[in-house]
Amino acid sequence: MSEKEELIERQRTTSRRKAKMMDKAIQQKSGAVSAIPNLDFWGLQKRIILITEDIRKMTKSSFLTKMKHSLLGVNEGFSKGSHINGSILSQVLNTGAMRRIVSDLNRDPSSTNLRVQLLRTFMKERKDHKLEVYRNLIVQGALPIYLGDVTPAAMQVAAQTYRLYLQKLINAHKKQLLLVRSSQLKGRVNIDRIPVDSLLRSDKPPSTPEEALAVLEIKVCLNLQDQSQDVDTEIKQNMTMPVNLNELDHLSARHNAVMQFLGGGDETGQTYNKRKLLIRKSMAVVDVARYVPFLHSLGLKVAGRLQELEGKTAYPFLMEARIHMAAVRFLMLRMQSEDNTARVAIAPTFNKAIVSYRKALKRTSFSDPHRSDLPVMGEFAQVSNFAFQNRELMKLSNDGVLDNLRMAKKAVDAAVIVNRHYGRLQLKILNAINILETKKLGAS
Repeated sequence: MSEKEELIERQRTTSRRKAKMMDKAIQQKSGAVSAIPNLDFWGLQKRIILITEDIRKMTKSSFLTKMKHSLLGVNEGFSKGSHINGSILSQVLNTGAMRRIVSDLNRDPSSTNLRVQLLRTFMKERKDHKLEVYRNLIVQGALPIYLGDVTPAAMQVAAQTYRLYLQKLINAHKKQLLLVRSSQLKGRVNIDRIPVDSLLRSDKPPSTPEEALAVLEIKVCLNLQDQSQDVDTEIKQNMTMPVNLNELDHLSARHNAVMQFLGGGDETGQTYNKRKLLIRKSMAVVDVARYVPFLHSLGLKVAGRLQELEGKTAYPFLMEARIHMAAVRFLMLRMQSEDNTARVAIAPTFNKAIVSYRKALKRTSFSDPHRSDLPVMGEFAQVSNFAFQNRELMKLSNDGVLDNLRMAKKAVDAAVIVNRHYGRLQLKILNAINILETKKLGAS
């Protein structure tokens, strides 16, 4: 083994050790395992990131190492090797088309086009598989995005794998509940014809922990489906061009300032325009990522990089806040579906969203608002009102909620100057402030 290959192996071992330490720390900090294992998107993201790291290391390997993997297949040194070349799907659907794509992916595991072909070929068959297969499908769909080569097709396929998984999970639990609740129906009913609502409306409480978990996951899945129903439209409207997110690493905030200072020259102008286009396309990726929970880690990472590059603008901070709020809504879904383990995480996650929103607000003008400021001002006001309405459920202090409402009043007052349609929201904020201030006076 060459020195370069030994170095790669050592790096891989180190990353595995760090990942295990991180997992242990997270478990100790949380003190509990997720009550909904089939919707553990945090664990899924960690798995995707580890596989992505292995693909990156593999593409940097020496020619001999690449040839060895191409001829012999990916060894155990590259974790989840069957994910790297996509063979984890061809093992389930062993067709000629699947084998050809896997063979090509074995040579070039970072290819977005090949990965999209693999997923579309698999989903085109419309066969029923075990739930684990659809989890693997999600991982495969996320890999091109996490590798940074994002195309509209790749994002569409990733969203499709997510919604398909939710539907398959619902169907699996429907079957489970039917078998538990009515043995007479076993084997003689088309499950698809039975509405989910009829199963959830049962007067009888769940008789077993498994049945309770099935009901919980169905409720959460149904709500997640509702929340993600616009994702395809968002992709079509906002993601019209491919983008390589890795190019963000080659940009710098200082470079932007120099480009603006120099001005004038054609070459300088072209470079500046390319930079702006890259940032705009990257923002579109982050904006779509909030609809897909297993893309949240990537979205936050890209948003953080955009904040470094465009620190004077509000939008990167707004996108970060939106992802945190998507996480808050997911946690609240779990709580409303009687998963009490989510309660402790709601307030900290919401506070992260508020911090991001406030950073975005600092980059707007209350005295001279522009139309571009309205999304930030309006969303902060809506989120503040949302916190007021759910303050007891979210375990938020009245003082903290009131502080946000006062800031929201300033924001919505400015927004009304530009667009009077914010007047109704303005009244809601005023009403919420009056209620909390009255309570505060009564308590003193």
